[in-house]
Amino acid sequence: MNNTPSNAVGSTPLALIATLSRLVTKVTDRVTGDRSEFPLLVATVTTEALRRFGIEANVFYGEAAWIEVMENQSLMWAGCWGEHTHFWTVTPYGEIVDLNTSVSHRKKSRHNPDHQPKFSPPLLWSKEVPAFYRYKPGGIAEVELDSERDRRWFELCLKEVIEKTGDLRALMETPDNDLDFPDEPILCPGRRILDDGAQSFRHFDRALAVQGIPDRPF
Repeated sequence: MNNTPSNAVGSTPLALIATLSRLVTKVTDRVTGDRSEFPLLVATVTTEALRRFGIEANVFYGEAAWIEVMENQSLMWAGCWGEHTHFWTVTPYGEIVDLNTSVSHRKKSRHNPDHQPKFSPPLLWSKEVPAFYRYKPGGIAEVELDSERDRRWFELCLKEVIEKTGDLRALMETPDNDLDFPDEPILCPGRRILDDGAQSFRHFDRALAVQGIPDRPF
């Protein structure tokens, strides 16, 4: 369908951000068992879902890093750089969409396998990217689903996300106060941060305020 909302000139509509971030994170977690290990799948489902609703997004690849808070409240950069590649979505409004950052603490860092993260930064859906993230794009990814498992996962996830999003025009009529976001911190356009029930971002932000942001890894 190609019914881009008329108010989507500057950013993705908040109703679509809320719905897609909630559905993509929930569905990919369930299908894969842990989406933190599958950033390409998450980015591809997000991108294709946006395209189905008339927003011509792309999957990008490159180096990416974000700060994590350790059990001892120290800070460390985690992510993919050097020989490792990360994947994220970029919308036509210049927004970076990364629906894996908030759960990066669930996997071991490739660069620091012994670290014990406690808090990760929020999910990201914004063209204003704070200093606790770092993205260095290498280009638009040519997505190839080579294995039967990858194709099956992608088709299952995208089908469910599209079906549960429903009619876009009806969704756009939902008042902001009634929008259903994922129970994970998320950074939305305009530097609007919505915290989760455990106030994870409040704890993350407090550690940054005390420690300061360490030197970037690249």
